[in-house]
Amino acid sequence: MVFSTPIFLFVFLPLTVLAFYMVNRRLGHEAGLILLLAASLIFYGWWDVRFMPLILGSILVNYVIARAITPGNGGWLLGLGVALNLGALGVFKYADFLVSNVNALTGLELAEPGLPLPLAISFFTFQQIAFLVDCSRRITAPDARPHRYGMFVAFFPQLIAGPIVHHRLLSPQLGEKDRQRDISANLGIGLSIFAVGLAKKVLLADNLAEYANTAFDTAAAGEPVGLWLAWTGALAYTLQIYFDFSGYSDMAMGVARMFGFQLPVNFNAPYKARNITDFWRRWHITLSQFLRDYLYVSLGGNRKGYARTLANLMIVMLLGGLWHGAAWTFVVWGGLHGAALIWCRVLDRYLPNGLFGRFWMLSSACTFLFVVITWVFFRATSFDAASIMLQGMAGFNGLGINPGDGPFIAAAIGLILVWSLPETAQVFYRQIDPEILAAAHVTPPRKERWKPNARWGVGLAVLLFACMIASWSYSEFIYYNF
Repeated sequence: MVFSTPIFLFVFLPLTVLAFYMVNRRLGHEAGLILLLAASLIFYGWWDVRFMPLILGSILVNYVIARAITPGNGGWLLGLGVALNLGALGVFKYADFLVSNVNALTGLELAEPGLPLPLAISFFTFQQIAFLVDCSRRITAPDARPHRYGMFVAFFPQLIAGPIVHHRLLSPQLGEKDRQRDISANLGIGLSIFAVGLAKKVLLADNLAEYANTAFDTAAAGEPVGLWLAWTGALAYTLQIYFDFSGYSDMAMGVARMFGFQLPVNFNAPYKARNITDFWRRWHITLSQFLRDYLYVSLGGNRKGYARTLANLMIVMLLGGLWHGAAWTFVVWGGLHGAALIWCRVLDRYLPNGLFGRFWMLSSACTFLFVVITWVFFRATSFDAASIMLQGMAGFNGLGINPGDGPFIAAAIGLILVWSLPETAQVFYRQIDPEILAAAHVTPPRKERWKPNARWGVGLAVLLFACMIASWSYSEFIYYNF
């Protein structure tokens, strides 16, 4: 069940919202949470009921371990919990990758397990690892009510593709009954944020996908890609993945707000970044924060010397690339970003302060160009396909066939939107908790902000109508595969 499908838009979401508020009013707050947990599990099981035991078992095991953690035994219990989580992730996501590489290195012919990839396993695994670490650090504590912990993990708006939510953010909200009192505000704000995200997905990302797929599918088939097709394809994918993933994150925030809850901001205008360090403060923010707080810091961060700091940056980005997918192309993508982060550190150390700010236009252009080029490895199905795309972008295959005006117009519209308009969190700045905005470094917009008035209502209604028409033909979100 995808957020942009008719079954979700016209059946699951309205029925769940209606049932939640009815149960919440008649049977009490905790009954409403239990109903929402049941709906979340139905949402997950809709994809493949075979994986229900996995997520239920994961929730149970992590909850039991968290409840057992004390200052005296936190070390070995935390190690056990992290090992079990990473073990499950490794078996389902990386077993085939490991076996194929062992076969390639040794000449053996070991059979690949061929296990299907459970939906959302990367997200709920990282989320629960962060929870266990926070429990051991006494930053948070497990809920006395098991269904609240189940809600923290399985709450359907954020379950499939994030954002990665900290227990210390969502758990207090689950206990605040007043969040469900103003139903009209929850529904109005939530539906508005959802509409923006839905438009990003069905009106922009899905249409850009056509142009990206044409170029990358040609490269995957081993056919040469000309300059025009290579660049329009790479730009189309650069915009597609942003509108697709940030659109999902907006929809997740909007749906959660319909029930009175607030999720973290996951994007803050990443293509306006002035350098790669700035890019990773703005792109997939909750993953960046997870890698920083639970991996980079654990490796020593910047506390063990300059060389160790640079090495830690590279290790984190290589593992971050591998988290996205069990393929060497993802590892190379992560490694390139790691190298760019190291380069930024070197420049900060040896060049005058404020250099990036002084030449911000040039710096921003170079950053965006780097991001476009590295997305090729992220999207390509193999190194051969990536090589063909890069050769085309370098002009080695000639201009090629002109793909027509469509890709250029689509890319121009997309670039104008990402470079000129405020991010969703800025538009709804006054409707989001200040703590959440501060965590994502969101600044207030200069002009346009959402207001509960007729002008915004009509505009969003037209936007929703256009999205509803487009939603009859849909595609999955890119990050559903991770």
